[in-house]
Amino acid sequence: MEYLQIGSYLCGIFSVVGAAFVYVFVRPLNKSIDGVQEAVNKLNAELRAYREQQHRMEGEMRELKYSVQKAHDRIDSALGERANHAGAF
Repeated sequence: MEYLQIGSYLCGIFSVVGAAFVYVFVRPLNKSIDGVQEAVNKLNAELRAYREQQHRMEGEMRELKYSVQKAHDRIDSALGERANHAGAF
C-alpha cells in the first residue's frame, strides 16, 4: 500500500512538472514556429508576385524588341528608298 501511495504522489509531481515544462518551454516554441511559418508563407506570396511581375515584364520586353526591330526595318527601307531616289537624280 505504501508503494501505491508513493507512486501516486510521484505521478502528481511529474504531472505538475510536465505541465510547467509545457507551459514554460513548449508553448513559446510553438508560438515561435507559428510566427516563422507565417513569415515563410508571406515571403512565398511575395516571391510569387515578383515572379509574375518578372514574367509580365519579359513579355513586354519581347514586344518592345519586336516593335523596335519593325521600326528599324521601316527606317532602313525608307532610307534605302531615299538613297535610290537620290541616286536617280
